Amino acid sequence: MNCEMEARATVNPTEDPEKVIQALSNVFDYDDLVIGEDQVIVTGEISCLHMLKESLEARKIRETARRIVINGIEDNCIYFKLSKQAAFAGKVNLLTDELSALGEIDVVVKCENPEKFTDWICGY
Repeated sequence: MNCEMEARATVNPTEDPEKVIQALSNVFDYDDLVIGEDQVIVTGEISCLHMLKESLEARKIRETARRIVINGIEDNCIYFKLSKQAAFAGKVNLLTDELSALGEIDVVVKCENPEKFTDWICGY
């Protein structure tokens, strides 16, 4: 399956950029890292999502994740959000709304077959 991912997190004025990078590193085994003035972006192939996939399985939240991922499908892209604070603590928390106090990690996965990706990431 050919997929590309991008995860983007805002660095708030009160945050240490290294902690934002750590939050992303706790969830994604990314290929590239871009540090901007007020955001951090990580990108990579499908292999970068293995930690996320394993966390969904270990926390037994694959059904919830499946609903969120399916709701985020638009054409050949999948959009979803993760809690930056939970990611910093090494946990995966998918969000349905912008509820996280420190902001979110915005994730975009581009792939030829979003349904097949959804089955892979959610364990079907």
